[in-house]
Amino acid sequence: MRVDGHYPARSTFYRRAFPPAPPVRPADLIAMEQAILDACGGTPLEEVESLTLDSKCKSASVVGLEKCVKLEELSANNCGITSLEGFPSLPILTKLELSDNRISGGLAALKNLPSLVELSVAGNAIGSVDELLALKDAPLVVLDLVGCPCSDDSQEYRDKVFGMFPSLQALDGKDKDGEELELGSDDDEDDDEEDFDEEESDDEDEDEDEDDDEDEDEDEDDEPIEVSDDDDDDDEEEEEESDDDDDEPGLAALVGAPIDDDAEEEDFQAESDPESEDFDDEEDDDDDAGAAKKQRTE
Repeated sequence: MRVDGHYPARSTFYRRAFPPAPPVRPADLIAMEQAILDACGGTPLEEVESLTLDSKCKSASVVGLEKCVKLEELSANNCGITSLEGFPSLPILTKLELSDNRISGGLAALKNLPSLVELSVAGNAIGSVDELLALKDAPLVVLDLVGCPCSDDSQEYRDKVFGMFPSLQALDGKDKDGEELELGSDDDEDDDEEDFDEEESDDEDEDEDEDDDEDEDEDEDDEPIEVSDDDDDDDEEEEEESDDDDDEPGLAALVGAPIDDDAEEEDFQAESDPESEDFDDEEDDDDDAGAAKKQRTE
């Protein structure tokens, strides 16, 4: 059936057979989602607390953070962001850095960040401080607009911005009176405190070691010198041995008194063998007989 030149049945069939293709997602959005996953390093999106995407992707808007409910710090500097529309609600995000992008307005999209304390949109194209009115309920303490057209060094500018945020302490690195501030990160302060605590603990440990050494020296001086029973027994045994040596006869007593050589010779001569004496007498008799015989012959 033709109605006004159309074929409704045919068109319905055509739509069912050939549904419209889903819209093609821009490549830059896909690139940011991939950069977020890479920055997580395997940590689930629901558990990540800090993300740094600086110069890691180019995207016209911020996407892929809907599941990061525990995110506390986000840095997306120089990522080519032009719009904050659709910025996800992150209830505990405290620090947001969006410097060196191409944001010209729409800061109202950040009102879903009730815990935001530090905001940096330096180097963007924000032309009026009135853009900040949408964030007047945020507990901002640090705000950086350096390089934006709305930022200047006038006191009027400072008074207006400080008037919007009662909790604000630093604007473009200066206080309410325009004095330079040295803003160190909390991590640096924590590191300094830890180093100081470590130094103190080291000093205390050294003092305790010195006190322990002194106490040990005093204890050693006060301790009486104890003579062991073993030493006493050894001394007693040595004394007993010396007494035994005194009681035993000496070598001189066993050997006898020294013998006189002269007396020994005399005794030897006096106690000569009688047989040798008889032999001498016989020799004398033979001599006498021989002499007498000689006289007779003469």
